[in-house]
Amino acid sequence: MIATGSLTRVIKALKVDAGRVLAVSLALVLAVAAPAAGAQPVADAPTHLVTPNAIAGLTDVRDAEISPNGRQVLYVTQPGIGQRASHATIWLAAADGGTPPRRLTVSAGLDDTPQWSPDGRNIAFLSNRANPSARGVAGFDLRPVTGDPDQPTPTEAPRQLWLISATGGEAQPLTAVGRDIRSFRWSPDGRRIAFLAPDPLTACERADRAAKRDWAEADAPQDLARIWILDLASHVLRRIAVADREVSELSWSPDGSRFALRVAATGGLNDFYYRSDLMVMDVASATVARTIFKGVYSTGSWSPDGRRIAFTAPEPDRIGTRGYVADVATGALRQLGATLDGTLKRLDWSRNNAVVLARAVVHTRTVVMQVDVTTDRFRPLIDLDGQIRDISVADNGTIALSGSQAGRAADAWVFRRGRLRAVSDVNPQMRDWRLGKVAEVRWTSSRDGRPIYGVLVTPPGFVPGMPTKTVVQPHGGPADVWETSWLGSWTSWAQILAARGYVVLLPNARGSGGQGTAFARGVKNDWGTGDYQDIVDGLDMLVGRGITDPNRLGIGGWSYGGFMSAWAITRDTRFRTAIVGAGVTDLLSLSLATDTPDWFGGYYGSSPADVASMDAASPLRSIAKASGPVLVLHGGEDRRVPTTQGLAFYRGLRLMGKDATFVTYPREPHWISEPEHQLDIQRRVLAWFDAHL
Repeated sequence: MIATGSLTRVIKALKVDAGRVLAVSLALVLAVAAPAAGAQPVADAPTHLVTPNAIAGLTDVRDAEISPNGRQVLYVTQPGIGQRASHATIWLAAADGGTPPRRLTVSAGLDDTPQWSPDGRNIAFLSNRANPSARGVAGFDLRPVTGDPDQPTPTEAPRQLWLISATGGEAQPLTAVGRDIRSFRWSPDGRRIAFLAPDPLTACERADRAAKRDWAEADAPQDLARIWILDLASHVLRRIAVADREVSELSWSPDGSRFALRVAATGGLNDFYYRSDLMVMDVASATVARTIFKGVYSTGSWSPDGRRIAFTAPEPDRIGTRGYVADVATGALRQLGATLDGTLKRLDWSRNNAVVLARAVVHTRTVVMQVDVTTDRFRPLIDLDGQIRDISVADNGTIALSGSQAGRAADAWVFRRGRLRAVSDVNPQMRDWRLGKVAEVRWTSSRDGRPIYGVLVTPPGFVPGMPTKTVVQPHGGPADVWETSWLGSWTSWAQILAARGYVVLLPNARGSGGQGTAFARGVKNDWGTGDYQDIVDGLDMLVGRGITDPNRLGIGGWSYGGFMSAWAITRDTRFRTAIVGAGVTDLLSLSLATDTPDWFGGYYGSSPADVASMDAASPLRSIAKASGPVLVLHGGEDRRVPTTQGLAFYRGLRLMGKDATFVTYPREPHWISEPEHQLDIQRRVLAWFDAHL
């Protein structure tokens, strides 16, 4: 049998045309898909079709952390995929899978982000559990902000540091600083923990908040995170502030004498993503020794000898990602992955001074690669045949990761000596689900001959050659990417649609990640033209192969996928209906109102010619040509794509007598996180396409 992880390599080796690639990939997935690594044997054929309620009952896994000796793995579970967390639990598993995982923490709240002490004896983690001994530990004032600061009422406690033995027992509080701790790191010698949190509120600030004197000036720094160093023996807490800067991430140098810091002028999202600088600070003197790079995506990972730092940064126009290795003493830079046929996500130094581990998306899957920092040679190391979310490395080179596969929504995994093993099994009910089959597909652009990749999901029991109703779901970004991973959530509709008999095409058109920076730049100053042609080229291929019924086509997506859906329904009559989720419909107003203007500025400038290009690309300008019913969905508190973008599109459709429905979700930002709202979106998506296709 051919393992699913080998599918892409098999297809590439065939070197056939797009139609034969599709036929081969479908045949392989339908006929010989092997069980996922670590999956339990299946006694009977799956019998249940996946539903929104079933998806809501899934458990997510994240924060996989390998012990220093590589023998044990920590991971965190929480109900729901992509839901706003109200409960999370830390688990401990044997890296060799020899014993079942055991629950390490028991709490009614959030226990997460666990980290091993350097000697492997203890585990620090963040929790919002109640702390009855708050006054007896390092910190300040644990009182919540209420109407009367002197008479606090019960409220959710701030996230604080806790410590538990690796052998179990009761967790002990380490801090009570009265503000949420955002992240932390053990010192290499295990004697200190550095964490990031804002300053405690003054009495005046507490009174202002209680009285709702809470106006905010745009782009003004507020609640800047500081560095706090807790000495575990003395419980003395030391504060370090970087003048007029928010510290969003830190990492200790191997000898514990320096920090690598990611800092920005404010804690705003635009500054975090596009205006953060990488600095090196001397811990003893709290002085900044050097600014390594201006404009980074990550804090940086230290080489074992402490001489270099690996990090990622946006390209100069903020489209695409660069990898770098910096010499700490001189500031000299070496770029990594400039010619990689993929998109770098993160760089982490291995236990070898010459090798960095790169997490990258290549076409439709995440791959962990070994990178020789001298030659810039990338060599694949781990292919989960899906999506890898995070990794950690033990002293002996064993790697823990969390991720998903097409039929496995979330689990923790261990990679050792060339073998990948699942060490958790948090969603065993999925083995009873009749899922759609997931395949990477490729076609050729009619515009310029480029290869275009995507993911095709076909219904259970689908037989190629029978034209079927089809939904196209463009992704967000536009530099996001669809992967051959689990595709069932409020924003990934493929599996629930496949369960209802739909073929679903998830295209990675130009502008997407996964094929290098030049490909991602393919929509610069040109949204909706080349990328849309790439999408319909893939659709035409499916029609030509007898897979898609051209008379029953729908399109829908979220964010940039919402833009593409609005573009399609106002430019092309082939689609009978569209779902526009948090979609950009007027580019000029978005450029002035989004909370990440630097992101949008990478695609369009501000000259009259740029404004004319924005207007030409705006679905709102061509709304009179809308050819079918439109469902518009939007978060009520969306700042990325303000809610008025969806409202204007809906109002314009209705004023012109078009069939349109508009639904907003209170309290929700750009990404919907409340469980009932997520369920409603999935149910509406199914009902809408069923009604119109």
